[in-house]
Amino acid sequence: MQDLDVGVIVGSGRSFGKGLVQNVEDLPFNTALKFTVAKYYTPSGRCIQSTNYKAGDSTDLKYKASKVSEKDKSTFYTKNGREVKDGGGVMADYKIAAPKASALEVTLLRSGVISDFASEWSKKNQLSNNFEVSDATYREFQTFVLEKQEQGEIKLDALYAGPLETLRKSLKLSEYKVSEKELKQLEASIRNDMLKDFEKYRKDIKEDIATGILSRYLPDSMIIDRSIKTDAQVLGAMKLLSNTSEFNKLLARSDTTQNSNMFASASNLDHSSDGAKLNIKF
Repeated sequence: MQDLDVGVIVGSGRSFGKGLVQNVEDLPFNTALKFTVAKYYTPSGRCIQSTNYKAGDSTDLKYKASKVSEKDKSTFYTKNGREVKDGGGVMADYKIAAPKASALEVTLLRSGVISDFASEWSKKNQLSNNFEVSDATYREFQTFVLEKQEQGEIKLDALYAGPLETLRKSLKLSEYKVSEKELKQLEASIRNDMLKDFEKYRKDIKEDIATGILSRYLPDSMIIDRSIKTDAQVLGAMKLLSNTSEFNKLLARSDTTQNSNMFASASNLDHSSDGAKLNIKF
């Protein structure tokens, strides 16, 4: 899509950077071996693989992985002459930052407490048209979460539990008694700050609760359709589609002949009546 300039890639940055072709062979004892047999190349001639794998020497047989550095990336050209790079995934043409979830929201989603609350809510309430999570329901949810925390079924500071436990062990070995007290104060401060996030991120958490409740009544297709209406990247893409001038500018359509020779002369392209074909190198 990007190399042939038939559409705009919308996203927050680069794609993962997977450019390998792999096979899987079954082995005894219900195991399998996955191994790389080739790299694949896009129509402009680039490989988007972001990680290189190199075999070790006689003293260390392990393969070593390393990211492709910026200085080692080569420049290629799309059909309309736009510059694109290899060795690092596909860079979005039109960047829209994805919404960031708070630590509290991540903890609530991972713990399953929203699903538990939705189950309890459905026992006492009936779903109505134009359903929304009211302030009263949101207060009920907060009470529900705090009760779960008191019972030890959920830890709001779960995201920080690992690093804090490592620090606690180190302080204990060092016999730093004063620092241990300060660590307990830090843990309490983290929990208090996260509780404040119930208000700060009220809108996002309410939407998560609504999704949890509606998921008990509606098919996935309707849940997805509902989420699309507020998705920042989808809304950004729709806005771009309504701006023909900006859309064509991103695809360099004002001068489609620029650098076309560079694209046509790519050594790994097979031009035929079927269009551009990819050659896989082993």
